[in-house]
Amino acid sequence: MFRQQAFYKMACLAMLVLAVFLAGCTNQETTDQVEDAVEIPKTRMINTSIGEIEIPAQPERIIVDWNIGHVLAVGVTPIGVPHSLLDYGEFMRKPLENTADIGNHNQVSLEKMVELEPDLIITWSKDAYESYSKIAPTVVFVPDEYASMEEEVTAMGEILNRQTEAKAWNEQFTQRAEAARKKAQAAVPAGATFTIADFNWLTNVGIVGKSANRGGKAVYDLLGLTPATKIKQDLIDKGEESMDISSELFGEYVGDYLLLMKSENSDKEDIPEIWAGMDAMKNNRVYELDIHKYLSADPYTTIYQAEEIAEKLAAKQTKLE
Repeated sequence: MFRQQAFYKMACLAMLVLAVFLAGCTNQETTDQVEDAVEIPKTRMINTSIGEIEIPAQPERIIVDWNIGHVLAVGVTPIGVPHSLLDYGEFMRKPLENTADIGNHNQVSLEKMVELEPDLIITWSKDAYESYSKIAPTVVFVPDEYASMEEEVTAMGEILNRQTEAKAWNEQFTQRAEAARKKAQAAVPAGATFTIADFNWLTNVGIVGKSANRGGKAVYDLLGLTPATKIKQDLIDKGEESMDISSELFGEYVGDYLLLMKSENSDKEDIPEIWAGMDAMKNNRVYELDIHKYLSADPYTTIYQAEEIAEKLAAKQTKLE
Protein backbone atom coordinates (compact mmCIF):
# COMPACT_ATOMS: atom_id res chain seq x y z
CA MET A 1 0.00 0.00 0.00
CA PHE A 2 2.73 2.43 0.96
CA ARG A 3 4.72 1.42 -2.14
CA GLN A 4 1.71 2.15 -4.37
CA GLN A 5 1.26 5.61 -2.83
CA ALA A 6 4.95 6.39 -3.25
CA PHE A 7 4.89 5.24 -6.89
CA TYR A 8 1.77 7.35 -7.51
CA LYS A 9 3.43 10.46 -6.03
CA MET A 10 6.57 9.92 -8.08
CA ALA A 11 4.56 9.49 -11.25
CA CYS A 12 2.59 12.69 -10.60
CA LEU A 13 5.80 14.60 -9.94
CA ALA A 14 7.35 13.33 -13.18
CA MET A 15 4.25 14.33 -15.14
CA LEU A 16 4.33 17.78 -13.55
CA VAL A 17 8.00 18.30 -14.47
CA LEU A 18 7.29 17.15 -18.03
CA ALA A 19 4.35 19.55 -18.33
CA VAL A 20 6.46 22.47 -17.12
CA PHE A 21 9.21 21.56 -19.58
CA LEU A 22 6.80 21.30 -22.50
CA ALA A 23 5.16 24.58 -21.55
CA GLY A 24 8.58 26.27 -21.47
CA CYS A 25 9.42 24.93 -24.90
CA THR A 26 6.09 26.13 -26.24
CA ASN A 27 6.57 29.59 -24.75
CA GLN A 28 10.06 29.83 -26.23
CA GLU A 29 8.76 28.78 -29.64
CA THR A 30 6.01 31.37 -29.37
CA THR A 31 8.50 34.07 -28.38
CA ASP A 32 10.79 33.13 -31.27
CA GLN A 33 7.85 33.22 -33.66
CA VAL A 34 6.80 36.66 -32.42
CA GLU A 35 10.33 38.00 -32.78
CA ASP A 36 10.53 36.58 -36.29
CA ALA A 37 7.17 38.07 -37.16
CA VAL A 38 8.01 41.51 -35.71
CA GLU A 39 11.40 42.24 -37.26
CA ILE A 40 13.25 45.20 -35.79
CA PRO A 41 13.52 47.92 -38.45
CA LYS A 42 17.00 48.37 -39.86
CA THR A 43 16.35 51.85 -41.21
CA ARG A 44 14.21 54.87 -40.37
CA MET A 45 13.11 58.11 -41.99
CA ILE A 46 14.14 61.50 -40.62
CA ASN A 47 13.39 65.07 -41.66
CA THR A 48 16.40 67.19 -42.60
CA SER A 49 17.11 70.59 -44.13
CA ILE A 50 17.02 68.96 -47.58
CA GLY A 51 13.91 66.88 -46.94
CA GLU A 52 13.07 63.44 -45.61
CA ILE A 53 15.78 60.80 -46.00
CA GLU A 54 16.30 57.19 -44.99
CA ILE A 55 19.18 56.37 -42.67
CA PRO A 56 20.27 53.36 -40.54
CA ALA A 57 18.14 52.89 -37.44
CA GLN A 58 21.27 52.71 -35.28
CA PRO A 59 24.27 54.04 -37.23
CA GLU A 60 27.65 52.91 -35.95
CA ARG A 61 30.24 53.81 -38.59
CA ILE A 62 29.95 57.57 -38.93
CA ILE A 63 32.02 60.05 -40.91
CA VAL A 64 31.78 63.77 -40.07
CA ASP A 65 33.23 66.52 -42.26
CA TRP A 66 32.67 69.52 -39.93
CA ASN A 67 30.41 69.34 -36.83
CA ILE A 68 32.52 66.82 -34.93
CA GLY A 69 31.76 68.08 -31.42
CA HIS A 70 28.03 67.53 -31.79
CA VAL A 71 28.67 63.85 -32.50
CA LEU A 72 31.07 63.51 -29.56
CA ALA A 73 28.48 65.14 -27.29
CA VAL A 74 26.05 62.25 -27.78
CA GLY A 75 28.71 59.67 -27.04
CA VAL A 76 29.69 58.64 -30.56
CA THR A 77 33.27 58.56 -31.84
CA PRO A 78 33.38 59.06 -35.63
CA ILE A 79 35.45 56.66 -37.71
CA GLY A 80 36.64 59.50 -39.94
CA VAL A 81 37.07 63.30 -39.69
CA PRO A 82 39.21 65.94 -41.44
CA HIS A 83 42.23 66.16 -39.15
CA SER A 84 42.80 69.71 -40.37
CA LEU A 85 39.93 70.71 -38.07
CA LEU A 86 41.81 69.33 -35.08
CA ASP A 87 44.67 71.79 -35.63
CA TYR A 88 42.37 74.41 -34.12
CA GLY A 89 40.09 72.07 -32.19
CA GLU A 90 42.45 70.94 -29.47
CA PHE A 91 39.72 70.06 -26.97
CA MET A 92 38.56 67.33 -29.37
CA ARG A 93 41.93 65.74 -30.07
CA LYS A 94 42.05 63.13 -27.31
CA PRO A 95 38.75 61.31 -28.08
CA LEU A 96 39.71 61.32 -31.77
CA GLU A 97 43.23 59.92 -31.41
CA ASN A 98 42.35 56.74 -33.31
CA THR A 99 39.99 58.32 -35.84
CA ALA A 100 40.99 58.13 -39.51
CA ASP A 101 41.92 61.28 -41.40
CA ILE A 102 39.71 61.99 -44.43
CA GLY A 103 41.83 64.94 -45.53
CA ASN A 104 41.53 68.71 -45.37
CA HIS A 105 38.07 70.01 -44.48
CA ASN A 106 38.11 72.15 -47.62
CA GLN A 107 38.70 69.13 -49.82
CA VAL A 108 38.05 65.78 -48.21
CA SER A 109 39.12 62.53 -49.83
CA LEU A 110 36.13 60.67 -51.26
CA GLU A 111 38.38 57.66 -51.82
CA LYS A 112 39.24 57.54 -48.12
CA MET A 113 35.58 57.86 -47.21
CA VAL A 114 34.72 54.88 -49.45
CA GLU A 115 37.56 52.88 -47.93
CA LEU A 116 36.18 53.42 -44.40
CA GLU A 117 32.79 51.92 -45.37
CA PRO A 118 30.59 54.29 -43.34
CA ASP A 119 26.94 53.58 -42.71
CA LEU A 120 26.22 57.31 -42.25
CA ILE A 121 27.88 60.59 -43.27
CA ILE A 122 27.13 63.90 -41.55
CA THR A 123 28.00 67.05 -43.49
CA TRP A 124 27.46 70.80 -43.14
CA SER A 125 27.36 71.30 -46.92
CA LYS A 126 24.30 70.88 -49.09
CA ASP A 127 26.62 71.00 -52.08
CA ALA A 128 28.46 67.90 -50.85
CA TYR A 129 25.27 65.89 -50.36
CA GLU A 130 25.11 64.44 -53.86
CA SER A 131 28.64 63.05 -53.90
CA TYR A 132 28.52 61.87 -50.29
CA SER A 133 25.16 60.13 -50.65
CA LYS A 134 26.66 57.88 -53.32
CA ILE A 135 28.95 56.50 -50.63
CA ALA A 136 26.47 56.16 -47.74
CA PRO A 137 23.24 57.72 -46.42
CA THR A 138 24.05 61.38 -45.75
CA VAL A 139 22.55 63.97 -43.40
CA VAL A 140 23.06 67.70 -43.88
CA PHE A 141 23.32 69.17 -40.38
CA VAL A 142 23.27 72.97 -40.02
CA PRO A 143 23.65 74.21 -36.39
CA ASP A 144 22.43 77.70 -37.32
CA GLU A 145 18.95 76.24 -37.75
CA TYR A 146 18.65 75.78 -33.98
CA ALA A 147 18.06 78.38 -31.27
CA SER A 148 20.56 77.06 -28.70
CA MET A 149 23.45 74.68 -28.24
CA GLU A 150 21.20 72.35 -26.30
CA GLU A 151 18.83 72.18 -29.28
CA GLU A 152 21.77 71.41 -31.55
CA VAL A 153 22.76 68.44 -29.38
CA THR A 154 19.14 67.28 -29.14
CA ALA A 155 18.92 67.33 -32.94
CA MET A 156 22.11 65.29 -33.27
CA GLY A 157 20.72 62.83 -30.74
CA GLU A 158 17.69 62.37 -33.00
CA ILE A 159 19.87 61.83 -36.06
CA LEU A 160 22.03 59.19 -34.35
CA ASN A 161 19.13 57.68 -32.37
CA ARG A 162 20.85 58.58 -29.11
CA GLN A 163 18.16 60.71 -27.52
CA THR A 164 18.93 59.51 -24.00
CA GLU A 165 22.61 60.39 -24.36
CA ALA A 166 21.75 63.82 -25.77
CA LYS A 167 19.42 64.57 -22.87
CA ALA A 168 22.02 63.49 -20.31
CA TRP A 169 24.73 65.58 -21.98
CA ASN A 170 22.51 68.66 -22.04
CA GLU A 171 21.80 68.29 -18.34
CA GLN A 172 25.54 68.08 -17.60
CA PHE A 173 26.16 71.00 -19.96
CA THR A 174 23.77 73.17 -17.94
CA GLN A 175 25.42 72.20 -14.66
CA ARG A 176 28.93 72.78 -16.00
CA ALA A 177 28.00 76.14 -17.50
CA GLU A 178 26.44 77.30 -14.23
CA ALA A 179 29.52 76.28 -12.24
CA ALA A 180 31.85 78.03 -14.70
CA ARG A 181 29.66 81.16 -14.68
CA LYS A 182 29.75 81.40 -10.90
CA LYS A 183 33.53 80.93 -10.84
CA ALA A 184 34.15 83.56 -13.52
CA GLN A 185 31.80 86.17 -12.12
CA ALA A 186 33.19 85.71 -8.61
CA ALA A 187 36.69 86.36 -9.94
CA VAL A 188 36.02 89.80 -11.47
CA PRO A 189 34.55 93.04 -10.12
CA ALA A 190 30.81 93.55 -10.61
CA GLY A 191 30.12 95.23 -13.93
CA ALA A 192 33.58 94.54 -15.36
CA THR A 193 33.58 94.60 -19.16
CA PHE A 194 35.30 92.23 -21.59
CA THR A 195 36.75 92.29 -25.07
CA ILE A 196 37.89 89.32 -27.17
CA ALA A 197 40.50 90.12 -29.81
CA ASP A 198 42.39 88.19 -32.47
CA PHE A 199 45.05 89.52 -34.82
CA ASN A 200 46.82 86.29 -35.74
CA TRP A 201 46.18 86.39 -39.48
CA LEU A 202 44.70 89.86 -39.91
CA THR A 203 46.18 93.08 -41.26
CA ASN A 204 44.28 94.96 -38.57
CA VAL A 205 42.72 93.72 -35.32
CA GLY A 206 39.77 91.36 -35.17
CA ILE A 207 37.30 91.88 -32.35
CA VAL A 208 34.70 89.27 -31.49
CA GLY A 209 31.03 89.52 -30.54
CA LYS A 210 28.79 86.56 -29.67
CA SER A 211 30.64 84.60 -32.29
CA ALA A 212 30.32 80.86 -32.57
CA ASN A 213 34.10 80.74 -32.67
CA ARG A 214 37.00 82.44 -30.88
CA GLY A 215 35.20 82.08 -27.55
CA GLY A 216 32.36 84.56 -28.17
CA LYS A 217 29.58 82.27 -27.00
CA ALA A 218 31.68 80.93 -24.15
CA VAL A 219 32.37 84.42 -22.78
CA TYR A 220 29.13 86.29 -23.38
CA ASP A 221 26.54 83.48 -23.35
CA LEU A 222 27.79 80.71 -21.05
CA LEU A 223 29.80 82.83 -18.62
CA GLY A 224 27.45 85.81 -18.85
CA LEU A 225 30.33 88.29 -18.81
CA THR A 226 29.61 91.89 -19.86
CA PRO A 227 30.87 93.04 -23.26
CA ALA A 228 32.65 96.38 -23.60
CA THR A 229 30.22 99.16 -24.57
CA LYS A 230 31.42 99.46 -28.18
CA ILE A 231 31.41 95.67 -28.58
CA LYS A 232 27.76 95.60 -27.56
CA GLN A 233 26.79 98.56 -29.72
CA ASP A 234 28.69 97.73 -32.90
CA LEU A 235 28.59 93.95 -32.88
CA ILE A 236 26.22 92.21 -30.47
CA ASP A 237 23.25 94.57 -30.88
CA LYS A 238 23.65 94.36 -34.65
CA GLY A 239 24.04 90.61 -34.72
CA GLU A 240 27.60 90.83 -36.04
CA GLU A 241 29.97 88.05 -35.01
CA SER A 242 33.22 89.91 -35.61
CA MET A 243 34.74 93.11 -36.94
CA ASP A 244 38.09 94.10 -38.39
CA ILE A 245 39.34 97.49 -37.16
CA SER A 246 42.57 99.48 -37.19
CA SER A 247 45.02 99.42 -34.30
CA GLU A 248 44.40 103.12 -33.76
CA LEU A 249 40.69 102.53 -33.09
CA PHE A 250 41.15 99.37 -31.08
CA GLY A 251 41.37 101.15 -27.73
CA GLU A 252 37.75 102.31 -28.12
CA TYR A 253 36.62 98.67 -28.06
CA VAL A 254 38.68 97.38 -25.15
CA GLY A 255 36.92 96.89 -21.82
CA ASP A 256 38.32 96.26 -18.36
CA TYR A 257 39.55 92.83 -19.44
CA LEU A 258 41.09 91.82 -22.75
CA LEU A 259 41.00 88.17 -23.87
CA LEU A 260 43.65 87.90 -26.55
CA MET A 261 43.97 84.99 -28.99
CA LYS A 262 47.56 83.78 -29.26
CA SER A 263 49.34 81.32 -31.52
CA GLU A 264 52.88 80.14 -32.10
CA ASN A 265 53.21 83.02 -34.58
CA SER A 266 52.24 85.78 -32.16
CA ASP A 267 53.96 87.01 -29.00
CA LYS A 268 53.96 90.04 -26.73
CA GLU A 269 56.17 91.98 -29.13
CA ASP A 270 53.32 91.92 -31.68
CA ILE A 271 51.20 94.19 -29.46
CA PRO A 272 51.50 97.80 -30.64
CA GLU A 273 52.93 100.35 -28.20
CA ILE A 274 49.82 102.52 -28.56
CA TRP A 275 47.92 99.89 -26.54
CA ALA A 276 50.17 100.31 -23.50
CA GLY A 277 48.01 103.06 -22.02
CA MET A 278 44.82 101.00 -21.99
CA ASP A 279 43.44 100.16 -18.54
CA ALA A 280 43.43 96.43 -19.32
CA MET A 281 47.16 96.60 -20.06
CA LYS A 282 48.06 98.81 -17.09
CA ASN A 283 46.05 96.65 -14.65
CA ASN A 284 47.48 93.36 -15.96
CA ARG A 285 44.09 92.19 -17.19
CA VAL A 286 45.16 90.89 -20.58
CA TYR A 287 44.51 87.14 -20.66
CA GLU A 288 46.10 85.06 -23.40
CA LEU A 289 44.04 82.27 -24.95
CA ASP A 290 45.47 79.57 -27.21
CA ILE A 291 43.83 79.98 -30.63
CA HIS A 292 44.25 76.24 -31.17
CA LYS A 293 41.54 75.70 -28.55
CA TYR A 294 39.23 78.54 -29.46
CA LEU A 295 38.58 78.45 -33.20
CA SER A 296 36.09 75.57 -32.97
CA ALA A 297 32.55 76.52 -32.01
CA ASP A 298 30.51 73.40 -31.25
CA PRO A 299 28.81 72.79 -27.87
CA TYR A 300 31.33 70.10 -26.88
CA THR A 301 34.22 72.55 -27.34
CA THR A 302 32.47 75.69 -26.10
CA ILE A 303 31.83 74.35 -22.61
CA TYR A 304 35.52 73.48 -22.28
CA GLN A 305 36.38 77.01 -23.43
CA ALA A 306 34.07 78.52 -20.80
CA GLU A 307 35.55 76.33 -18.06
CA GLU A 308 39.12 77.21 -19.04
CA ILE A 309 38.43 80.96 -19.13
CA ALA A 310 36.70 80.78 -15.74
CA GLU A 311 39.68 78.92 -14.30
CA LYS A 312 42.13 81.45 -15.76
CA LEU A 313 40.19 84.38 -14.29
CA ALA A 314 39.94 82.71 -10.90
CA ALA A 315 43.67 81.91 -10.86
CA LYS A 316 44.67 85.25 -12.46
CA GLN A 317 46.60 83.23 -15.02
CA THR A 318 47.19 85.79 -17.73
CA LYS A 319 49.88 83.96 -19.73
CA LEU A 320 49.77 80.75 -21.68
CA GLU A 321 51.51 77.91 -19.91
